[in-house]
Amino acid sequence: MLALRIAWRSFLRHRRRSLITASAVSFGLGLMLASVGIAEDSHYRMIDMGVKLGSGHIVVQGKGYQRDQTLDYLVTKPDEVQKRIVGVPGIRQIAPRVRASGLIRSGDTSSAVLVSGVDPTIEPLVSSIADPKKRKKGDYIRPLAEMPNRNWPADIYIGSELANTLHVGVGDKVVLTVSPKGGGRPESAAFMVRGIFRTGSDELDAMYVEIPIDEAQRLLKIGTSLTQLAIILEDNVTTLQTTAEIKRRLAGMTLETLPWQESMKELYDTIVIDDGGNYVMFAIIFAIVAIGIFNTMLMSVIERTREFGVMMAIGTNKFLMFRIVLAEAFVLALFAAAIGVTLGLGLHYWVSSVGIDIAKWAGEDYQVAGVVFDMKIYSRLTAYIVAKWSVVVGGLVLVSAIYPAYRATRLQPVEAMRHV
Repeated sequence: MLALRIAWRSFLRHRRRSLITASAVSFGLGLMLASVGIAEDSHYRMIDMGVKLGSGHIVVQGKGYQRDQTLDYLVTKPDEVQKRIVGVPGIRQIAPRVRASGLIRSGDTSSAVLVSGVDPTIEPLVSSIADPKKRKKGDYIRPLAEMPNRNWPADIYIGSELANTLHVGVGDKVVLTVSPKGGGRPESAAFMVRGIFRTGSDELDAMYVEIPIDEAQRLLKIGTSLTQLAIILEDNVTTLQTTAEIKRRLAGMTLETLPWQESMKELYDTIVIDDGGNYVMFAIIFAIVAIGIFNTMLMSVIERTREFGVMMAIGTNKFLMFRIVLAEAFVLALFAAAIGVTLGLGLHYWVSSVGIDIAKWAGEDYQVAGVVFDMKIYSRLTAYIVAKWSVVVGGLVLVSAIYPAYRATRLQPVEAMRHV
């Protein structure tokens, strides 16, 4: 307590120096919190949009499907799989899917496509492609059981770029051809364009179509089998724990259970690289702050050489001297952290409320790893993130003061008292 009292008095006695140093530290912490908040929100949105455009937070599929993406690796007992994983905490929805390559044709125009057989009652709950916000024209596909006439062609949902290529609109008919499991003669069927979507990703909008899952199973001759079960979670944070639990429950079945970090490797690598860039920037800020603190604390010790000499002459031991200098750094860290957190939370509140419009410099359809971003970026901070970076900066202040504190213990009382 004595060291803290002396440190506080020193902090108040040298107000200008203390405030300048604290301002540099607090500005660095505030800037860091704002940057982390924006990065966290960007990554959260990338994951959320990737999950809704891709396979989900977790996929269960035939072992080997991730590598080869063929119908040789199927989930042959989807009902048993669902029965085993029902009740796993954190699961919000399970979407069955059948995916295969195909060729779509209208008149003399044809195009290669990725066909996704989906459950029309579940897909709108988990996929942004089925979201009305992405729908340019028409409606979403209907289950075969809800068709007004069973002899009518089944519905198909296609991307806007593909619709332009085929010169078709809502209500027009197209022919879809796929290769069934095991090879053999290709299977073809007519479909009616029920709706046209636009995700903003030209590649996806030009080659992706959705049809009812039972129609996909019939054309591919796979019975009730699936290529994958997409699992959507309540919170992305629990992905790895939930994946481990699902693997445990599906032990013994010839399946692979992959979190989005593995099923969407490109997206995960992009986030890791972005994090790496952020850490480099933070390291530069840390270095600048550390140099400033080191210089300030060292100058403080030099300026107070006579004072320290008198203190040692009247019996102050070296350990107490060391603690006094570190206590001054601790007081500085607390003061700077309080201001820095206030500044950082203020920036966070503004960005999270107003947002940063990236359309001005990134264009209308900004894509990262195949994921189309919303036009505004916000901030996302948690108490843990704020506490973590505050502790890191506080620790940096203390570490920067170690050498000046050590230097204070090396002073000789007689020589120090002669210092002017």
